[in-house]
Amino acid sequence: MILTPLFILSLGATCLSTGPLPSPDPATGVNRETLYKQGIRFDQFLHQAVERREMWLQNYERATVPDRILKRARAVPGQWYLLVVAEDWCSDSANTIPYLARLVGAVGRLEMRIIDSDVGRTVMDDHRTPDGRAATPTVVLLDANFDEVGCFIERPRELQEWALEHREELDDEEFLRRKFAWYDRDSGVQTMSEVVELLEAGASGSKGC
Repeated sequence: MILTPLFILSLGATCLSTGPLPSPDPATGVNRETLYKQGIRFDQFLHQAVERREMWLQNYERATVPDRILKRARAVPGQWYLLVVAEDWCSDSANTIPYLARLVGAVGRLEMRIIDSDVGRTVMDDHRTPDGRAATPTVVLLDANFDEVGCFIERPRELQEWALEHREELDDEEFLRRKFAWYDRDSGVQTMSEVVELLEAGASGSKGC
């Protein structure tokens, strides 16, 4: 189902939440390398963003990579790719992906491409939130062979745990107020840190999904 921006914004609290879905057949899954090569660079995505454009621009302009995170990321050997499923109207995407773009720009062996939720539907279905939703952003870490080694789904762990615990007791306005306040305080640090954890795990032979 394609959601119009007006309907999406009326949902307020979550990004492309569709409820539990049947498990996809692994045999019909789309090759991750193919999907990655269909993606666009962050600067291209930012140029064409319409919904929440100010939020995207503001977060990217203020994004910085803490030295401790950058040092860890640059110490990871090998070539890595971030395949990102995102939409410009999604507030969680707008509060995480700009920071990952800054991280990617500072780490020579890390690249990123973005696809929309129509193209990336199988990726979202394969990597759902703890409460069973397909959501944006869905970020998959790929190694040099474009094999999956990790994923970051929707929000940083701390915020996701809070959301799952308190969502039902808050109306949309209050939920969004608190969510945005958390993102502002964090300034992308936990998002970048969790992705670097995935890099480190992938380099050691572990998978982070």
